[in-house]
Amino acid sequence: MAAISRPADAGPDADELVRRVCAGDRQSFALIVRRYQDQVWKVAAAMLDDRVTAENMVQQTFLNAYQHIDQYQLGRDLGAWLKAIARNLVREEMRKRSRESDVMVHYHAYMTALLDDDTGAEKREVSEERAMATCRGELAPAAAKALTLYYDEGRSTEDVARALGRTVAATRLLVFRARLALRRCVEQRLGHA
Repeated sequence: MAAISRPADAGPDADELVRRVCAGDRQSFALIVRRYQDQVWKVAAAMLDDRVTAENMVQQTFLNAYQHIDQYQLGRDLGAWLKAIARNLVREEMRKRSRESDVMVHYHAYMTALLDDDTGAEKREVSEERAMATCRGELAPAAAKALTLYYDEGRSTEDVARALGRTVAATRLLVFRARLALRRCVEQRLGHA
């Protein structure tokens, strides 16, 4: 069987380059990269939709090949082996993108629901504030003033009693009844009755 003749400028065959790399010759691996990078690029570019990722896959292909060069079987087609590594890397990248896309869909749905809840909470809060203001306006003047002094200004029952000209016991009862009336009114306006 006659040996396949190679042009003199073609350099060593793939098996010889692999042997040299396994022996620690990094320059031989640089020759492998130069010799096969276009083939690997075509695989990555055909499978991916963006140039940057394809370039990264080509680099990763050669990095993986260098790290696992001892797994290459001499006598096989080195170009086919490198292209298989590239295809596997690209497939994994595509699976990763798909998973990330699924995660982003779920995250988007979660954030939308969360924002809708926040918007709903804000609307409820505004409704509650409006109901509270309306109901306070419907209280008897003494009851409204008692609530303002006690809750808004933080004054003691004794101070409120003096300001209203009432006894402490009568003021406590007034604040209690005003608070009860206010709660019933707000619940009724918000439909919680």
